[in-house]
Amino acid sequence: MNSSINDQKLLAKRRRKRIVILEIVTVIVLLASTEVYFDLLDRLGFFFHDLGYDRAAETLFRQGLFVQERVRGKDNPELIGLLNGIAYFYYDSDQGEKALPLIKRSEAICDARFGPKDPRCAWTASCKSLIDDEIGNFVEAERLARESLPILETAYGKQSDLVATTLNRLGLALEGQSRFPEAESTFLQALATREALYGQNSESLLPVLNNLTRVYTEERKDREAAATRRRAADISANRNPRG
Repeated sequence: MNSSINDQKLLAKRRRKRIVILEIVTVIVLLASTEVYFDLLDRLGFFFHDLGYDRAAETLFRQGLFVQERVRGKDNPELIGLLNGIAYFYYDSDQGEKALPLIKRSEAICDARFGPKDPRCAWTASCKSLIDDEIGNFVEAERLARESLPILETAYGKQSDLVATTLNRLGLALEGQSRFPEAESTFLQALATREALYGQNSESLLPVLNNLTRVYTEERKDREAAATRRRAADISANRNPRG
């Protein structure tokens, strides 16, 4: 009798253990699936944006944000990258007025959770610099880019894409203030960094070359403008992949 009771208890204990293990595995699978879902929405959003279907892209981005807010909460630090990405999408779609609230929200989460010296906050400031430049806040754009640069350099190294991108954004802010010699120097720094990272014929050079061409034209440096314009055209014709 006692043996039978003990056997039943042992079986019940084993079943409970299997149930607990099953629950843990289920949670892990669900979390993994959620991450895959988030990543898929993000990738599809930029895919449709690249094809020119911006309304479809916006729907996908907004859906991804809605789901992440429900799963993680509206102030979760995991939202920072997504908010920055959607803000960049709006910037790239010439909708800076829609980008600003998103980047400000990302900035608020950063400041509350990490503080301005954190690399994530510095990169968010760099992104906000771009948005401020888009809407004409050139002085603020310059401040944000300058403040974020040393933090990003310390965290990722001076020869990093985040630094090159922020230098390019600083150049845009300086150009917006008609400080063309300073803008030229800054764009040249960004160009040299990307050349070191990706090579002389990478598509990643195109934005900086186009910016330099514009500044050279303002400075009436016709020879230099022609050279950067020609180089950009050659890279575009070859369509070499970045990196």
